[in-house]
Amino acid sequence: MKKTFYFFCIIIFTAFLISNSAQPGVWNAGGSGSFTLLYPEDTVAYKKIQMKSENIYMQLYKGFAGVKGDYYFKNTSTDTLKIKVGYPINNVFENINFHHQVNEVRVDGLYKIKGLINDDEAKLFQKPNSENDNWYVWEIVFPPKEITKFTVYFLVNTNNAKITEGYNSDEKNAFIYLIETGSIWKSPIENGNFYTQFKDNISIDNVKTSAPTSLYFNKKNTILKFSLSDYGKKPDPNFVVTYGKTLSNFNFKEITKNSEHYFKEIDDFSQQNFESYRFSEITLPNAYKVGGLGNASVGFLFYLGIYGIPILIGLIIIIFVTTLYKRLKKSK
Repeated sequence: MKKTFYFFCIIIFTAFLISNSAQPGVWNAGGSGSFTLLYPEDTVAYKKIQMKSENIYMQLYKGFAGVKGDYYFKNTSTDTLKIKVGYPINNVFENINFHHQVNEVRVDGLYKIKGLINDDEAKLFQKPNSENDNWYVWEIVFPPKEITKFTVYFLVNTNNAKITEGYNSDEKNAFIYLIETGSIWKSPIENGNFYTQFKDNISIDNVKTSAPTSLYFNKKNTILKFSLSDYGKKPDPNFVVTYGKTLSNFNFKEITKNSEHYFKEIDDFSQQNFESYRFSEITLPNAYKVGGLGNASVGFLFYLGIYGIPILIGLIIIIFVTTLYKRLKKSK
């Protein structure tokens, strides 16, 4: 009876654990948003503006990242288009490659965000506030048949991320660059180059990634790169990178006080002659995979709860029949 009681306890405990299984994915990661149309009066421009290309530069530090994006847009119409472009504070996106996993991208650390139109600083039309709690907004004029360059700089906190998979989780630094949202513009995006440099002596051995295509690494300058072409016709897989452990007592606001220093750092980085660097193809562990024994342990308890009682009853029956048989044999 005691054994039966213990197995019922296991079943109840297993059910309790199963109900608390976490949605897998990368949560609370620092990252990029995407420019999108926000105002109904601007819908006339929808799908008339093509993102021709993008060059993205990311410098990852322990606890944060500096980002610079150069975006080249073409107004494919014969009319001048003036639209308000929004850049989100945070979003939740499904993983394109692994549909059961979710990315929660938080860019609420966009302190000192700065935008430039054709290399001239652009004034923010609106900042996040009580009426607009999720968007930085610029107003941009796109002359007909011309290329307009939009550049954005920002710092983002990467220190609060958690990667979950079932009952296992890792607390890491994590950064996500959202490639899938490029499909909101007139397609295709003809080409894109993405460069990630690891600072603060971050070792590539401690890096995990999920990327839309093959990755290449320059060991001397600790630069990871990949390139895309003819994309944005549909939502594309995002670039996810996790590295290092969460830092205790990390003060991101202190970092933002030196934003101009980090913007200059990434400006210098973006002007390097990457074509002269030697890159070798590299395979890195999957950013969505985490360590730990939680899943295996719960799985064991789950199957033990399901099959344990029938097995126990079977064993009891076998022992009873065997004992009865021996007694009957002896009595003869």
